[in-house]
Amino acid sequence: MLTENRQFIIPGKAGLHVDVTVNPIGELKVNVLEKNNRFTAPFEQLVFETRGKKTELLCKQDPKSETVKWHVSLTSDDARELAKLIEVAEDEYEALMRDL
Repeated sequence: MLTENRQFIIPGKAGLHVDVTVNPIGELKVNVLEKNNRFTAPFEQLVFETRGKKTELLCKQDPKSETVKWHVSLTSDDARELAKLIEVAEDEYEALMRDL
């Protein structure tokens, strides 16, 4: 189980980059590099909402809530890659827990 790190360009925001760290223990860390905005959330609070060619990564109090703690825009391709990284991290964590 390794922490995965990716950098993405925020669509529509000239030159803004987001650094994302997927921690297999169930936590996502996000840093908008140029603004030094740092966010953290457990996987359970993350929701992806696609709007055209962009996808919003939302952190909600709970997935059914309308209350958004923070959000970041990603291209749909980047969002799919991030969703896959989260899914793999969850699977690896579950496998580790079963083995213990």
